[in-house]
Formats: sequence, C-alpha cells, structure tokens
Amino acid sequence: MNTVIDRPRVDTTAPAATVFQIDPAASRIEFSIGKRLFFVKNLTVTGRFGDVAGTMTVDDQDPVSARVDVTIDAASIDTKNGRRDKHLRTADFFDVDQHPTITFVSHRVEPIDRAEGRYRLLGDLTVRGVTREVALDTHDAPVLGAGHDSRLALTLTTRLNRRDFGINWNNPLMNVADELTVSLAVGLTRN
Repeated sequence: MNTVIDRPRVDTTAPAATVFQIDPAASRIEFSIGKRLFFVKNLTVTGRFGDVAGTMTVDDQDPVSARVDVTIDAASIDTKNGRRDKHLRTADFFDVDQHPTITFVSHRVEPIDRAEGRYRLLGDLTVRGVTREVALDTHDAPVLGAGHDSRLALTLTTRLNRRDFGINWNNPLMNVADELTVSLAVGLTRN
C-alpha cells in the first residue's frame, strides 16, 4: 500500500528580500534650526552627523514592507564651529557620554505617490534614550521597486521638535527654536 504524504508546497520562484548597506561616504544626515541672538538677530544654524551606518531590506514584490535600521554616532555632530559642537555633545543637548548613538528603526512604509517615488517611512527615532515615532518623507525613491540595482540613493526629510527628545536648553541671550528640519541623502549598496 502506498502512503501519500501531504507536504506544503514551497514557492521557489519568490525572490528573497534584498539587503542594502548604507554607504557612509555617499550619505549625509543634515539639520537646520533657527536661533535668535540678543532678541534681534535671527540666524539659521546648520550641521551634520558624519558617522552613519545601517541597512535597508527591500522586497520588490512587496515594496511597502521595506525595513530600515540606522545608527548615527551622536558625537560625530559637526556645525563647523568647534565650541558649539563641544556644547552640543554635552548633557544640555545630545549627552553623548550617556547616549552615544541616535537610532532609527522603521516599522511601516506608506505610499503617497508610487509613480513619483513618494513614500512616507514611519518608525521609531531614539535620541538621548527617548523614543518617538517619526515620519520621514521620501522623494524620488527608486529603492521601492528597485529591481536589481546594485547602488541606490534615497532622499528623506522630516521636521522634529527637539523638546520631544528632552533637549530643552535655552539661554535668554540666545534663544534656540524648538522645531528643526532634518534632511537625509542616503547612498546604499547591495550586500
């Protein structure tokens, strides 16, 4: 007597997810924030973080399931002003001795306009040990449905409130705005 064993079928045609590595040399994490000096002069301070690492995992069959994991070295902050950078590394701002990294882990991608390559990447941003959900808007995102490209570029922007992450420092003679703009230009290479 022959016994038939019913085994689940495995779809061998489904492609595996593709993992891309962030290329630090081809990536920029920049921010701009306003400040007012002596109640009269409004200035914009710009800066960047020079040390970033992470991965993006993409399934071309299901692009909105993309996952992004990013780690930024908080001490790599650079505003082109050594005195200010030293202050930004203290407990008044990023407290890099206690919180050496800034992390972002995505948990969802929402399509805004697939034809234009516009998506919203939602995830948890952790700064100074405080985690908040943030939304990053992508522009011209080839990575979602990228096919077999070996190098990709992704541009993202968001606005954040520094006080949401416990960064409350201010000085009566130099008032720092609460809202800041963050821009990311990320270069990725296929693993």
